[in-house]
Amino acid sequence: AVVSTQSTGEQCCDDAKDAIKALIDESSGSEQVTMWIEESLCGLIIGAKGSKIRSIQDNSGANVKIDKRNEACDGKIQVTISGNEAQCADAKQEIEDIINDSGNKESGDRSFGETRAEHVIKIWVPESMCGMIIGRGGSKISEIQADTRTRVDVNSRERNENDQCLVTISGPKVNCEDAEKVVNDIVNSSDRNGRAPPRAQEPTDEERGSMVIWVDTSCLGRIIGKGGSKIREIERTYKVKIDVKKDEQEEHETKVVLIGSKDDVLASRDYIYEIVDEEE
Repeated sequence: AVVSTQSTGEQCCDDAKDAIKALIDESSGSEQVTMWIEESLCGLIIGAKGSKIRSIQDNSGANVKIDKRNEACDGKIQVTISGNEAQCADAKQEIEDIINDSGNKESGDRSFGETRAEHVIKIWVPESMCGMIIGRGGSKISEIQADTRTRVDVNSRERNENDQCLVTISGPKVNCEDAEKVVNDIVNSSDRNGRAPPRAQEPTDEERGSMVIWVDTSCLGRIIGKGGSKIREIERTYKVKIDVKKDEQEEHETKVVLIGSKDDVLASRDYIYEIVDEEE
């Protein structure tokens, strides 16, 4: 009986050694996969309060990290997947399925929404023109999108060597070319009329512009604050008007319009992104 007990104990030790070795072998095979996704699709991957990204990690066993919005490059966000080869492949496939499913939803009047783009055109425009392309309260950019059935994104954070801002147009090829012509007409018309705003003067009403940003709906409470206290503080600090369009939502994001001078709008936008990116 004693020999049998020792034999059983030795077997348990061997089993434990094999299990530990398997874990070491598995960890040594860890790798990283990098993806780049459109900034507008981050909400789909993250999900409400992080529910979707947690589901991806649980299903695949991989770790998925999405960079912050203020780290976007050419309107795209880096996604880093880490784990063994199979885990990374599963997580990557699930993310691609989510993006493709969002593209398959396009139909009728929603064909120019946040979907898989058939064609992309990038235009660099003077920073002073961004407000004219966006329009007061986002009216002009909404008009361009509706008329051309495209998605138009003005990204003032992306600059080239001439300090120009990036405008990205996505959708069917012919529609993108129509939208490109509209944007160029706005810029060229302003150049001909010499309407670039003066730099050293207090902004007048005509020089005040607007910018549309999209915020994760689950984070609106942080921006608005109790009884609207936080949003009033932001407006007072940055001298802007903030209009939260709660009835205009795309997937899990809500439209927010920032109105004010160029510098104030940019500063308030960056602050709002910081609030959204804060860990809960």
